Formats: sequence, C-alpha cells, structure tokens
Amino acid sequence: MIPVREQVHQALTVLGAGAAPKLISAAHEAFFADTIVTTRLASLRRDEERSFAAQAYARPYYICAALTHDRLTPARGLLALSTWPLEQRIVGPLGPRTEFLTQAVRVAEQIQRIQVTGEQPSDAAWRLLHRFAQNVPGAHEGFGAADPERVIRAATTESEVHAADDAEQRQAAAQRARELTDTQKLFGAPALGLADRTGTDGS
Repeated sequence: MIPVREQVHQALTVLGAGAAPKLISAAHEAFFADTIVTTRLASLRRDEERSFAAQAYARPYYICAALTHDRLTPARGLLALSTWPLEQRIVGPLGPRTEFLTQAVRVAEQIQRIQVTGEQPSDAAWRLLHRFAQNVPGAHEGFGAADPERVIRAATTESEVHAADDAEQRQAAAQRARELTDTQKLFGAPALGLADRTGTDGS
C-alpha cells in the first residue's frame, strides 16, 4: 500500500494548487486508480507539522497548508505541498477561482498525456474533467465527454483576466510571509501572529 501522504503528494502534483480532501481523493482515483479515504486526511497535516517541528526538512516534501492572504493562517480545509513557492500556496481574494482554473487545465493536460501514450484515461478521469468543464464558460456544451483541449483554452482565457491582480495579491502576501518562522511558512501563523501585529496590508 502506498502511504497516504504519498497518495496526497501524487494528487496535488497533478492538480498544481491547494485542494480540499474530496478533490484530492477524486484526482487520485482518476489518475492513480486508488481512492483516498478522506477521513484519513483529517490528521495528516497535523502529523506533518509535528514531524517538521521535530526535525525540519528531514523529508523531501511535506503535506502542508495553503495560507490565507490576509492573516497568513491555514486556509480552512486546503492542503498544499511544501515544495511549492509561497506564492503558489497563498489563497487571495481571487484564489478560489484562479486555483479552480489551474486545476481544470492540469487535469485536462494529464488526460492528454495519458492519451499520447496510447492508453485510455479512466472513467474517473473523464468524470473529473467533466466536473471542471461544467463550471468554466465555453469549456463544454451538450452531454458528451468534455474535450481536454477545449477545457484548456477556456480555462486559460478566463485565467488571463485575473492573472495580474491575483499575482499581485499573492506576491504581497508572500513578502509578508517571509518574516514568519519556517514552520509557520508551511503550516500557517497562529491566529494572533505576524499578520495581526503588522496589519493585513503589511504596514
């Protein structure tokens, strides 16, 4: 059996953005056959934080928290990878939408990679792509299977509308987050931490 932290790592690597347990489980089922029991993820981040606190950077990666842009506290229910840059792990006002679009593109690209090898994507992969396509304008019409290339085009087009503002918000938050301890950078500041002392605008 692959350890659950490795399963989560595999799924998040495909998705490319912070995700909730249900999406992580769906992505793992789609591309790695196994379904992750989401209840097993409830304590995973805490276990990872304890491991990091005991011996920092002993592992090549940690399952950590996505961070809120204003308080730099853990974003509720969202897991991320420690190997991602701070900007990628921060969720700003536009974050939920831009990360959804990123994930839509990444799922479509993963399906394309499978097709290039001559293999057939799983039914679960097509269902996951369909879920994304249904929520991206211009990505899908009718009742047939979603087209990966069309999903990529539609999601990329919308993402470009938000890209500059989203990047600016993430970069500003990441600059403040660099003043946190190494543990807090990965697992979030306490509720009354740096962000409250300095103000949410970084002043």
